[in-house]
Amino acid sequence: MRIHESIAINRPPDEVWAFWSDFFNSPRAHPGALALRQTSPVPLGSGSVLQGRMTILGFETRFIMTVTEFDPPRSVAVTLAALPGRGALRITLEPTPEGTRVDRTSDFELRPAFILMSPILGFILRRQARAASSNWKRLIEDTPPVAHVEP
Repeated sequence: MRIHESIAINRPPDEVWAFWSDFFNSPRAHPGALALRQTSPVPLGSGSVLQGRMTILGFETRFIMTVTEFDPPRSVAVTLAALPGRGALRITLEPTPEGTRVDRTSDFELRPAFILMSPILGFILRRQARAASSNWKRLIEDTPPVAHVEP
């Protein structure tokens, strides 16, 4: 199952990246997300491990993400493992004259026990991805811009 979302955020890539990489913001933006935390030594980078919890169909699901690509503030890619299946997520940030274009693509493969639920899970996950993109945009744009000081 592939889910792709693209959204324009009226902030520069470094501000979008800073907001996104603050894990406190994940439950604020992503419907169903309960928590996300880094469990490997800091700083965040390739090889880092994150653990999270979210609700799907009213059930709490735990997941583990491993960072496979880390190029701030341009891109990040992770692998994801959870009870329903496994997959990969890639986020790219591209500067535009108005701010930043954010593309999120996830590919998810359900375990055999969940295949019959794929139409329902696909619908829910796509709806959550759309809502998360809108929430990220609103939350980031509602945050006062960072003042840039010239040296």
